[in-house]
Amino acid sequence: MQERLDRGKRRLLLKEDQAWIGRPFEMDSNLRGVQANTRHIALMLRDSHIKRRASRAAAFAAKLLDGTLAKKTQGPVACAKGCYYCCKTYVSVTIPEILHLAHAVRGQAEKTARVNAAADESKLIAQDQREKTRVVCPILEAKVCSEYAPRPLVCRAVLSTSLDACLRIFERNSGEMVPFAGGTVDIRAYVVVMMQAALKLGGFSHVHYEMNQALAVALNHADAEERWLAGAPLFAEVPVDTADLRRGGLSAMMDALVENVGPTL
Repeated sequence: MQERLDRGKRRLLLKEDQAWIGRPFEMDSNLRGVQANTRHIALMLRDSHIKRRASRAAAFAAKLLDGTLAKKTQGPVACAKGCYYCCKTYVSVTIPEILHLAHAVRGQAEKTARVNAAADESKLIAQDQREKTRVVCPILEAKVCSEYAPRPLVCRAVLSTSLDACLRIFERNSGEMVPFAGGTVDIRAYVVVMMQAALKLGGFSHVHYEMNQALAVALNHADAEERWLAGAPLFAEVPVDTADLRRGGLSAMMDALVENVGPTL
């Protein structure tokens, strides 16, 4: 770990960060925007004066992802309202994403019942079987995402170039890879790693959890966010994504961010 910045240098760095925070970032060797946004999320998570700071961190990351995808996605995107094929696949998320989604769903009895049913169903299926034995997302209503604004990061970035391919993959289990629009996989990876690095820097769990079961836990505790931020092990029984940071060298990328951003907090 590098030596911690003194107060004056830190103040100057935070001032310079304003040019990068919340804006579409570049995926180059400089990584200035990536570090600035990671620092912003980490400081948000650390600030106990911010109400619902975990949910707000997730909302910030989602907006950052959306903005960067809008600017950087290459080629045509086939996804549209009513296209729901991928809404049956295994989804894993960080806890802030779950808390953000739970805040929107809480109080909706019918939807909460669907979440609990999907969680019970998911418990019976191993992660490596979820591509064959699919569980419909409990947030789906009439083939449309009913909580589009707070949906998880992965749901925002699964942008396919072919509806026919998605039909084969998710309806017929063809075993093909989704033909992602250019740039979307890398953009999503960067934002996910920013969130995970910020969580690690804040002293929180940074792994991904199976969505249905994690959402059920959050909805069944009215004070889930407050308790989790205070250190309660609310999600200890929820399965973690066994692939998570092993994908594409993401673990090394997260460690590098922690190494570089940590001394600046």
